[in-house]
Amino acid sequence: MKWIALVAASAISLVSQSAGAAPPKSPTIEKSPDILPQRQLRKAASRASTPLLLAPNASAAAAPTVEDVGDPDSFGRNVTYLGMTQSLPIVVLDDCSTSDPEFERCILANPAPAPTSFNEAGLAAINLPARASKSLLCFSLTPFVNVQWQNGLATPAQAQFFATVQIIIDNDVLDDPALIDPTTGLPFGGVLSLGLGTFADSHTLQAGESDFKSLQMSRSCIGGFVSKRSLIEAFGLSESQATQFFKKPMTLTFGARGTLALTTFADYFYGLRLYGD
Repeated sequence: MKWIALVAASAISLVSQSAGAAPPKSPTIEKSPDILPQRQLRKAASRASTPLLLAPNASAAAAPTVEDVGDPDSFGRNVTYLGMTQSLPIVVLDDCSTSDPEFERCILANPAPAPTSFNEAGLAAINLPARASKSLLCFSLTPFVNVQWQNGLATPAQAQFFATVQIIIDNDVLDDPALIDPTTGLPFGGVLSLGLGTFADSHTLQAGESDFKSLQMSRSCIGGFVSKRSLIEAFGLSESQATQFFKKPMTLTFGARGTLALTTFADYFYGLRLYGD
């Protein structure tokens, strides 16, 4: 079991008890196939200047291009639902002695102000048969976050919670040792690793101050976990290899990684529905 791929949010439920929030020093840019690269954004912006029906030499029978619709591989195809799953919860406590690993992954919190990190694999999985989708693996994903912070120190300190969904896609096409993962510089070894940002919060708590947040924030795909186009342009597969990728059976294994600070309790899990074309 193995896998890693911020965006518009909906259905937000947020409870916060004080604490002056400090804006992040710099924005976090997610690097995943779900977020369009700059070159594709420039093409998208240029579409308005040459609409398909008004473009020079356009014909009604012409197939749409990347410049026209962004994703011609899936254009006009029906959505195919491919299953759903929900991760085991990750809980952060000061005592994991009574936790059952069959139902949750318990992380022992470090004493403040030291951060606590987690990196948990195998929280859920989906097995897809061959030819389950033609050119795209897309998703709807909802993380559930409950976190309690407490600054028991004598001075102000930074409260944090960052969490990222990790995905490993097992596919035989990636067993080719000549295929090199551009993110590692090494052969894929049969798997594609992706990450999706789900939650980020960093703010200052004064001495003796506490804070609690409960949040559900749904995210739907843009470029998807993976597409035929991203396999070619972002990961270096040939047209033929990208086509074969979607003809093979696949296993998607889900995990999560993150960092917390000043946390006295945290509970994090996510649900996901997968679809293709």
